[in-house]
This record gives sequence, structure tokens and C-alpha cells, in this order.
Amino acid sequence: MEQPSNPLESRSSDRPYMPTPDQFVNALDDRESEKRPSPPRPKSPRNWRRIIRWTLLVLVLAGLAYVVVLANNVAKISTKPLDLTGLATDSDGRTNILVLGKGDPGHAGQDLTDTIMVISLDTRTKRVAQISIPRDLRVKIPGYGANKINSANALGGVDLAKQTVSNTLDIPVHYYVETNFSGLRGLVDAVGGIDVDVKAALVDSEYPCDDNQYKVCGLNIQPGLQHMDGTKALQYARCRKGTCGNDFGRAERQQEVIGLVRAKLTQWGTIINPAKLTAVTAALRDGLITDMGTVQMLQLALDWQAAQNNQPIHLVLSTGTGGYLKNGGGSDLVPVDGTFDAIDNRVHNIFSVPQQSGDVPE
Repeated sequence: MEQPSNPLESRSSDRPYMPTPDQFVNALDDRESEKRPSPPRPKSPRNWRRIIRWTLLVLVLAGLAYVVVLANNVAKISTKPLDLTGLATDSDGRTNILVLGKGDPGHAGQDLTDTIMVISLDTRTKRVAQISIPRDLRVKIPGYGANKINSANALGGVDLAKQTVSNTLDIPVHYYVETNFSGLRGLVDAVGGIDVDVKAALVDSEYPCDDNQYKVCGLNIQPGLQHMDGTKALQYARCRKGTCGNDFGRAERQQEVIGLVRAKLTQWGTIINPAKLTAVTAALRDGLITDMGTVQMLQLALDWQAAQNNQPIHLVLSTGTGGYLKNGGGSDLVPVDGTFDAIDNRVHNIFSVPQQSGDVPE
């Protein structure tokens, strides 16, 4: 007798059909398997390769877009935006950048660089040193004889300033950054301000007004941790009379401000954010210029970011206890022993010899 394909289905015959227990269980299993969805088929290797290729393409396009944005921003503040070479170093793996600070256009002696600092980066150990040179240091300026070092820029521009500093410290100067008051103020505002721990009250009754250098408004910054915008940070870094500690105290605070700004500029949230980079360069457009190219600035930012965990080294050439300078008559400053040998030796070994008592004025 022919049996139905499924014992649970009714038969056309009037004669009732009773399945065996095994047939009944098997029939239930068949029905459940019909309801149960089939397991998903694994993606073929070809599909995975296609997904990987598209992902890589998107990442490459995003990287190219970032480079285009970065190059466009660098072009606004660089004399060599299309220089695609890597960061230059000396035989010890050090990159030296000369920072020159001068007054805004129309300011008295606007081409004199009253701020002269070398930022030295050890690209191998990822350490940073800041070396401040007082404006009144008497040196030999190529083609002009002995003169104050701050006049080199006024006499022959940044190239002469770079050569003069290089000769004085006996190190190569690979790049420069030149800024004025507006550039520093704009940079601090662009990074959202800085948090400064003021060690002692800074009172300068002769400090000029922010909007008129020929009027006196005075300055009073009390001690304690405080958030400073660009204007306040400029006052903090610029004052040198009263209790501000003359040129040496000013140089020490300038190093502090630059270090705080550098820390914010090299945060990943700034480095990889085109909007923030655009805001920074927009703020600097009228107040800062450099000869570093796009690739060099990006590499510098990455190396500086890697150096955040290492304590920076500070050197301020001064007449303080254990310092390297003495008064040479009038406002001139000269080396203690009459030569630059001790200064050059300290600069050469700044990463191999621990911070010394004479590095920062007391």
C-alpha cells in the first residue's frame, strides 16, 4: 500500500491511516526544518577583498583631502609652502628653529627682534630645549661688525638673523618663525587660551596701553592659576619692568607661554582636525611667517606631540647666579669669560647634561 509523503497529512482514502511513532516524530522534524531559516552563507573571499579595497580607497581620499587642507593653510603663513622635503637635522639628529619676536607695524623699532629664542628638537630621543638670547647681547653680525644681536634682523632680515645666531651659538639654524604682538595674541586665542600658574605678582606701572604704545596703562597680574586669553598672555610674556624681572624674567615667561601653546597645538584633536588647523592659520595670517613647508610642519607637530612626556629643557642666557653673561658697559651684555666657548659648549650638550643651576636666572 502506498503511504503518504507526510504521515500527518490527510489521506484521500476514507480509510484512516495511523503513522508509527517514528514516522510521527520525523514528520514533526520535517515541519520544523521548513520553518527554520537557513543559516547565512559566508561571504566569499572576493566580497571581503572588495570591502577592503573600498575602505582603503576612502582612507586614501581622506588623507589626500587632509593634505590639501593642510597645504592650503600652510601657504598662508609659509614662504615655502610647496617644500615637500622632510625635517632637516644636524649630524646629531637635532632640528633648530629660530623664533623671532618683534613689534606690530608702526611700533617703535618694529624691525628689532627683542625676542630671540632657539627651539631645539632632538628627533631621536623626542626631547625639546628652549634657548633664549637677550636682545642686548653684543655679537659679531656678518658684514656689520660688533652690534647688539637684536639689530641683525633690522640690518639684513631673517637670513642675517639666522646666520648671526648660528655663528653665536655654533649650531646650524634650520628654520625660522617670525611673529609680532598680534601673531602671539591671535595664536593663544586660536587654541582657546592657556592656563598659566603665575608664581609671583607682576606689577609694572609703566606698561603701555594695548591700543596705544605711547600711553601708559600699567599692569597688575596677581599670582595663582588663571586662564589667559591672547591679550593677557601677551601682557604676561611682554612685561619687563617693575616686578617683572627685566629681560631675563621676560624671556623665562616667554618660554613658558610658548611651551603651553605648543602643548595645545600638538594635541591630536588639533593635528587631525582641519577646522581647528584652519582657525589657527587664519589667526596667524597677519602676524606670523615661517620658512617651513607643509611636510616639515606636519613632521614637527608629530615629533613635538611625541615629546610631550619628556620634560623640556630651559636655558636663558643671563647675568644671574651661575649665568653665562655679564654687563659689558651701558646696556651691552657680553660673555663672562670674554668668549662664547662656555655658551656654545652648554648648547651643544644641552640634551646630554642635566639642567644646571645657571640655565635659568634666579
